[in-house]
Amino acid sequence: MEIAANTKISAILKANPASIEAIASINRHFEKLRNPLLRKILAPRVTIADAARIGGCTEEEFYKRLEPLGFTLKSTQTNAAQKQAVSTAEKPAYLKQLLQESILTLDVCEDIATGNDPFLKIMNAVGQVNNTNALLLINTFEPTPLISILQKKGYTSFVEVLSPELLHTYFWLENATVKAAADTRPIKKDFDVMVNDYEGRLRYLDVRHLEMPQPMIAILGELETLPAGEALHVTHRKVPQFLLPKLQERGCGIAIKEIGPHEVHLLIYKEN
Repeated sequence: MEIAANTKISAILKANPASIEAIASINRHFEKLRNPLLRKILAPRVTIADAARIGGCTEEEFYKRLEPLGFTLKSTQTNAAQKQAVSTAEKPAYLKQLLQESILTLDVCEDIATGNDPFLKIMNAVGQVNNTNALLLINTFEPTPLISILQKKGYTSFVEVLSPELLHTYFWLENATVKAAADTRPIKKDFDVMVNDYEGRLRYLDVRHLEMPQPMIAILGELETLPAGEALHVTHRKVPQFLLPKLQERGCGIAIKEIGPHEVHLLIYKEN
């Protein structure tokens, strides 16, 4: 079989199962291939070039290990260009100007490590992206197929390699814009001060027992009937990142107080 920088690892493993051990022996980053579940998730989505970048090695190391198994290097003029595909470009201007609370974060490293395919979870998170925010996907490899899928749907992406086993991939809509500072809703007002300000005008809601996405649905439902001048006090398991842009769209402010590892208090109010 002829191989090149853009050859998928899954194609190599299918052509010769002995390549599992050959690739795993390159360095510790590729030992995951010995796990059938992880192999099923990773191999179809990663090329030789992707794997070399993730593992901090060269593509030539792959060719060297695979040659004894009957694999030959495809003669193309594109290999050199593919090696230069990884850039150290700065973050796009849109991401630089975006407020931290407008970045929805999804970490799928644990899913990958335990052999669970996070595709549906990722697509649910993508559904929360609008014209004023972005999704940060924390992963252990560059999600090349996902980038291609979302690009066709009108999403722009940016990949930031933090280490061989940690990548940040950002997704946002092509026509997204950063709101002017005057239109940005603050979310870091002092919680206790705000509670005192709304004493006697608080409505309480505990969503810790609800499964996702029910907490956000319950909170938005309460806000629909929240009288002017009152505030909603929510007890949650965590800071609801997907909820924050929804509150901005509705002209609401929020104060946050973390009580413990699995308890966060939110004070949501309608701004003047």
